Amino acid sequence: MKRLSYRSEQAPPTQVRTLGQVEVLVAGRPAIWHAHTAEELFFYLLSYPEGRSKAEILETLWGLDPDPVANNRFRVTLFRVRTALQNPAAVQEDHGRYRLSETILRSSDLYSFYQALAEGQRASCDTARLEAYQKAIALYQGDYLPGFANNWVSEAREEHRTAYIQALLEVALIYYDRSDWRQAALYLQQALKKDPYLGENYHQRLMWCLAAAGDSYGAIEHYRRFTKFLREELGDTPMPETQALAERIKQNQPLLPYHNPSSSSLTGHVNQLATAPALQLHRSGL
Repeated sequence: MKRLSYRSEQAPPTQVRTLGQVEVLVAGRPAIWHAHTAEELFFYLLSYPEGRSKAEILETLWGLDPDPVANNRFRVTLFRVRTALQNPAAVQEDHGRYRLSETILRSSDLYSFYQALAEGQRASCDTARLEAYQKAIALYQGDYLPGFANNWVSEAREEHRTAYIQALLEVALIYYDRSDWRQAALYLQQALKKDPYLGENYHQRLMWCLAAAGDSYGAIEHYRRFTKFLREELGDTPMPETQALAERIKQNQPLLPYHNPSSSSLTGHVNQLATAPALQLHRSGL
C-alpha cells in the first residue's frame, strides 16, 4: 500500500521544552493530549529519536505484550499524539519502528542543546567554541523532563546532565587557558554543584583557580565542604595532593603550576554520548 506523505508546512509550528520544564506548544498554545498515555508516548519517542518498535513501546510504557487489546491501545494512543500535534506526519513508521519526524525533533530545546554542543566541538577557535558552549549552557534550564519518574526518563536525564556538565568543563578550560581564573572557577563551581562526584582533580582545580584569583578564603571553604562531603558520603578523606594544596593556600605560599589537561580529555565523554541511542538523531544533520 502506498504510504501517504505530508508536507511539513501543512502542520502548525511546534515548540517543545524539556529542560527544566515540560511544555509542548502547537501554534503557540499548549498541546491537548486527551490522555496521559499520549503525552508519555510523545516524550518516550523524543528520548529515543532513532525510533522504537511497537513491542518495545508496549513493554516499556505499559508492560504489555502485543495482542489485539494492546495493539488497539497503541493505535489509539498514536492517533492522539498526532492529533495533539495537529500533524498526521508527526510520528512516522519505518520498517516497524516508530519515531518522531525530523521537524518535531528540531523543534525541541534538547535538539538545540546538542546542536550547540556539536558547534562547539567543530569550532576552529576558542572564541567560537566559547560562544557555542555558552549557548548550550544557557539552553540547559534544568534537568530533562522534571516530574517524570520512569526508568527510561532517568537514563536519558543522566545522559543529558552529563553532557551539560561537560559543556561547563569545556568553558572552564577555555577560561583557564586565558588565565581568567575567576571565570574558570565560576564554571567549575557550577559543574561540581551539579555533580560533586565528578572527580577530586576537579575539586583541586577549583581550589587552585579560586586561590589564583585572590579568593584564598573561598578556596579553603571549598576544601572544608569537600572534606565534609567525603567523610559523610563516602567515609573517605582527601588525597594527599589535595591536602597539600589546601595547606599551601592556608600558608599563603606561592601556587605551584597546575597541570592543564588537554581539551580532548574533557570532550571525550561528550564524543561518546554522540553514539548513545538516546542522542543519535539529536546530533544528526548538524
